[in-house]
Amino acid sequence: MVHKIFYSEIMKVPLMIILIVSGFISPEFGYPQGQTANGRICLAKVVSFDPDSILCQPLLNGEKDSVAFYSGVVTLSPDQSGEIHNNEVYEEMIVPLEGEGQLKVTRQGTLTVKFGKIAFIPPHTEHQMVNMGKKNFKYIYIATKSKK
Repeated sequence: MVHKIFYSEIMKVPLMIILIVSGFISPEFGYPQGQTANGRICLAKVVSFDPDSILCQPLLNGEKDSVAFYSGVVTLSPDQSGEIHNNEVYEEMIVPLEGEGQLKVTRQGTLTVKFGKIAFIPPHTEHQMVNMGKKNFKYIYIATKSKK
């Protein structure tokens, strides 16, 4: 049920991501649909995940599965947090599916994220996801290498 709401109501940004991953919009403009600068072909696909699982589930694993995306589904239990990390040259988006969490960004502060609010983390930014709520916080992370 949650995934149906996600696709129809969460804004058009995830749809754009799906179109880029599927090859309908090339992230490297000027190349044929699904073809990258190095000639690699990436086909449209649907990636499934178990919406009831509390385990981290990889969705796309970089060039193995897409042109440049890494993504997965993460569930944090109440009072649980992810590791503090820095994605180096990767930009990252957090797309909440259920619950509410906090994005703690070093030298910036804390941002609240929940369904209907997408978080963006620029490259070279140390951050951590934390569930401060009483329910599970489930989200999809989407990371892609930036040009610099």
